Amino acid sequence: MVPTLLFMGFVIGSNNLAAALTLGTLGQVRRRWRIFLVFGAFEFLMPLLGVWVGEKASELVGEIGAVLSVLVLLGLAAMAFYAAAKPARTDRRLTEKLTTWKGLVLLELGLSMDNLLAGFGIGLGPVNLPPVLLAATIAAFSVLYTWLGLTVGRKVAVKWQNYAEAGAGVLLCALAALSWFDLV
Repeated sequence: MVPTLLFMGFVIGSNNLAAALTLGTLGQVRRRWRIFLVFGAFEFLMPLLGVWVGEKASELVGEIGAVLSVLVLLGLAAMAFYAAAKPARTDRRLTEKLTTWKGLVLLELGLSMDNLLAGFGIGLGPVNLPPVLLAATIAAFSVLYTWLGLTVGRKVAVKWQNYAEAGAGVLLCALAALSWFDLV
């Protein structure tokens, strides 16, 4: 159970790395505690909600749930690859707005939709993990990635954002494959 939790936290929480790298490169490290709080709260609540909805939906869809789980995870991977292919932006005014309380809530709402869907996919599939423990693990990895992204982002160029997005896509594909073969 522990390796599965760590792997899921590692994979699902990785989407915050790209956003944190961007915020770090644009000088938003000074608002790190606000960013940690908002990112951590959403990264905990959204997969938890997704697992609950996925479990309820799995009662309705039965056997097809495992296939839907893999398809949801592959869809998320496709979204990550698409984001990686787009040019990185460096608009400071936009970044200042994004790191207000309202801006961070809206940013994280958008970022955590994939966590909601990943939780939904996990709830549909055969994975039998305690939802609160899963959500806490994802949130812990997300905050770790956020710290790492802010720290590294302060020191590197925005071009690394695309690599982080592509890495998240690769990890989501791996999670989908493991789920397909009932290894998680």
